[in-house]
Amino acid sequence: MIGIIEKVIVECLMEVGDDALREDVFREAAIPLDRVYRLDQHYPDAETGRLIGAVLKVTGLSSDQLYELFSIVFFNVIEDVFPEFLRMCNSSEELVRKQAKIHALIAAGSRNPGESSKSTDKFSMQDEGPHRITVRYHSELQLCGLYETLVRVAAERFGDTVEIPPHDCRAGRSDQCRISVRWTSIGGRKTHLTGEGAGHELDGAAHV
Repeated sequence: MIGIIEKVIVECLMEVGDDALREDVFREAAIPLDRVYRLDQHYPDAETGRLIGAVLKVTGLSSDQLYELFSIVFFNVIEDVFPEFLRMCNSSEELVRKQAKIHALIAAGSRNPGESSKSTDKFSMQDEGPHRITVRYHSELQLCGLYETLVRVAAERFGDTVEIPPHDCRAGRSDQCRISVRWTSIGGRKTHLTGEGAGHELDGAAHV
C-alpha cells in the first residue's frame, strides 16, 4: 500500500489521542514503534491491514467512524502536501476524475522501482460520460467503504451532490468492487442526472 494511507492513519491517531495512543496501536499491530511512514514508500498490504485492525481495536472506533475521520484528515494532508491538486479542481467530480492520475503519480515516485504497478493494478476508473464514472477496485484490504467516504467528503467540500448505489464487493458476492458514482449537482447546480435512477436501484445508496 502506498505510504500516504498509513501516514494519514497515523495523523488520525494524533487527532483522537497522542503519541502514546500511536504506540499502543503499533504494538497491537506488531509494527516497530519508530516506524515513520513515507509518501514515497510502499508498505505491505498485510501491514496496512494490521494497522487498520489495530486502530479499530485500540480506539473503539467503528469502520465508518474511522473512514469519516480518515477522509477529513486525508484532504487536510493533500491540501498541505499537494495543494496544487485541489487548486486546479473546481468540483469534486474534477478531483475524483484526477484521483487515478494522482494515485499513479504518487506511486511512480516510490523509492522502490517496480512497486508502483502494485498500487495502480488495484484501481481503475472508467468514464461513463458527463457526471458519471465507474470505479473498479481489487484489493484484499477491502477498503471500498473508505473510497466511498472519500468521494462523499470531497463532494461536501465542494458543495456537490453524489449518489453511489449499493454494489457487490469482496465482502459480498464478487472478487472485486465495482462502484458507480453519479454527480446530481455541482456547486449547487443540478446536473442532467438529477432524479435519474429513482426507485429501488438507489435504495440504501450513499447520498450527499
